[in-house]
Order: sequence, then C-alpha cells, then structure tokens
Amino acid sequence: MTGNYQRLKQSTSNFLRRILRKPGWDCKRFVADRRGRRGRRWEFATLLNSLLKGYLSNRSSLRSVERLTAMTSRARVPDTTLYDFVERFGETEVAGLRRQLQAQVRSEWRSKRLDPVGLPCGVVAVDNKTVWTGPAARAPAGAQLVQPKERPAYGQVRVVRAVLISAASKPALDQVVIRPETNECGMFAEVMAQLEAAYGSLFEVYSGDAGFCSEANASLVAKANKGYIFGLKGNRGELMREAERVLGVQLVPELTTAWECYRGERVRYHLYRTTEMAGYLDWEHLKQVWRVEKERVHPQRRTVAGENRYYVTNLHVGRLAAAQILQVVRGHWAIENNCNWTLDVIWDEDTKVWCGKGLALQALGLLRLMAYNLVALLRSRGWRRREAQQQEKRGWRELLDLILQIFSTEGMACSGLQVSIGF
Repeated sequence: MTGNYQRLKQSTSNFLRRILRKPGWDCKRFVADRRGRRGRRWEFATLLNSLLKGYLSNRSSLRSVERLTAMTSRARVPDTTLYDFVERFGETEVAGLRRQLQAQVRSEWRSKRLDPVGLPCGVVAVDNKTVWTGPAARAPAGAQLVQPKERPAYGQVRVVRAVLISAASKPALDQVVIRPETNECGMFAEVMAQLEAAYGSLFEVYSGDAGFCSEANASLVAKANKGYIFGLKGNRGELMREAERVLGVQLVPELTTAWECYRGERVRYHLYRTTEMAGYLDWEHLKQVWRVEKERVHPQRRTVAGENRYYVTNLHVGRLAAAQILQVVRGHWAIENNCNWTLDVIWDEDTKVWCGKGLALQALGLLRLMAYNLVALLRSRGWRRREAQQQEKRGWRELLDLILQIFSTEGMACSGLQVSIGF
C-alpha cells in the first residue's frame, strides 16, 4: 500500500469518525423501537446501522450486509433478521428517518459545508424519480397503478426528491412519495412546506422542470418570499407561445459560453432573456423569462444542432448575473447527473431492492440518501481549499471501496467508529 493511499485511508477513517459521532447519526434520537419484548434479541440500533453500513459500503443485497457484519462487528446479523426488521416499518419509522436525514443536513449546514459555490444564494432543485417498477400484484405501499393499452397493468413508486444544487456536494434534502391520486405538480405544495419547515433560509430559490410549472406553485413560492425558476413547455400554452414570440426574435445573446466537449460533441450555451412579460396573464409575480439555447456540433459529421429551453422566474434582473443564470439552469440537472445518476448507477437504486414489502422501500430509500450525502460530502471535501491546492475529486466506486476496506480491516479495533454507529 503506497504512502498516499495510506494517508487517504487514514483521513477518510478520521472523517467518518467525526461525522458519524454527530447527534444526527444517532438513530435512537429519531426512530423509536416499537418491537415487542419477544422480538428484541437484536438491539434496534444494531439492525438499523447494519443497513446503513451496507449502503455506505455499497453492498448489493442483505446477504452481502450479513457478510459485512460478520467481518466488522461482534456478531453476524442474519439477512432474514434484517429483512423481517425493515418490512415491519410503518409511517412512524419513515417519518423518523426523514427527520434524521434533515437533522444530518442541518448539521452540515451549521458546519459551513453547504455554502453556495459560485452563486449568491442557495438553490434547491426538485424533480420526480421512479424508484420501483414491477407487477401490480407485488406493488408496495404507495405505488401508483399504471394501465397501458394492450399491456398488463403494472405498479410504480415515484418520489419527489429535493437536492441542494448550489452546494459542492449536492446533498439530498428530502424525499416524498407521490401519492397515487396525484402527480409531481400536485405534490409541490406539500414538498415545499416540508422543506421550509426543515431548512428555512438554507436556500432562496426553487428550481423545477416543466412538470412543476403552474401559477399556483409559483404563487406559493412568491408568497414565501423565495424565488422560483420553472421550466416552460407546451403545457403552459399561452405563456409558452408568448415567450417564443418575444424571445424568438432575439438574435444577439446576452452571454455565450466557451465551447466544451460533451459526449463526443462540442457544446456551448447562449442566454437570452426579457422583462417584457413581467406580470403576464395572471402571473403577477413573474419578472423575467429566459431562453437558453444549446448549440451542438458533431466533429465528424460537421452537423450543427440547436435546442431551446425556456424558463420563467420571479427573480429580479440583478439577482443573478448572466453567467450565474446559466450555472443555475445547467445546475438543475445536477439532480439527475449527480444524485439520481449516482443512486441508479452506483447504488443500483432501481434494480437492487433489498425489501419491497410495506413501507420498507421508503425507509431503505431514506437510508440510501443518508449514505449518498455522506459519500458525496467526502468526495467534495477539496472544494473548501484554495483552487491551487484542491485535490482531485475521487470517484464514487473508489470511495465506496475505500469505506468497505476501512470497515473490513479496522473491524473490532475501530472501536470509535463502531460506537459512533451503534456497534
């Protein structure tokens, strides 16, 4: 083992010790043990923290978590015990895990680790995500039933996920299951109320795609003295037509970015904006409309393609500079490229379901978000140093493998780490 790797391993271990000893990681403060006296062979914290350690080290199944506990704790926790434990979770346990996730984020906020990078204020992005799809007969609690034409019905569980895209680590702030009788637009008011109650001044701006764009949702944000940036598409017919009419004739962009390489193509962005539509229709709070054109050039075929996206906002003209507008617009997709992509590709969120009964899917999803936030924070630690001294951001799999090695090699000797997470 090289000296650099040994130092990295030691610093990562020290970081885990510091973070996991904080009150927000003590599950007993948020989730009560409602098991009967006969069902308490294993301590509640031992079982819950075994699941968390499994996600932190990216175990693929409960059987893998069982093997991990055999290596790192005083006793092997059977996978059947973990399955029975989590399948009994109800709304009370899920609510407790949400409070724990929020407490962990607030702790990092107080530690100044969530300060905006390149922006004057915090920005939270909300997006919907499908976390489970399967036969209707096996659908867990909270699933929506989909009946396509000429195909059997199937169930799916969709969530609204909120991510702080202005912070270097892009932490997940909350996750709410979309009820079967509504959609992401109808869930926005509930999600926003939860975010405001939990975080308050952590962020100033809500960013959402066209699925969240409605005058009612925009009014909620404006009445809370916050800013909104919503994508605009054909679902807002008259508003979209007027935006195309006003901005479509603008030929000189306010800002054009430098060319960059993306998926084998050269890409740059152009920003156009107008204040002519302020207060248009019943959008009394509307201040600006933006058009962002993405120009793509294929190096071999020499083809040029353009794609326009429109946005409505109640932000005053001077609140964000032109470059910051493009950063926020592009940063909205950090919820896809950072959080959702990582959970799909690295943690296999869609395919490796440890338990799909009852509300277990929701509880495990919150534990997975806790693990994502911690590893993302570890991965972005270099952002706080001076640019010339910033370390290269470590890959997700490299860090997860390193955490597994720390758990495996330090094992019983790492008493501080075990005490901090309940072993």
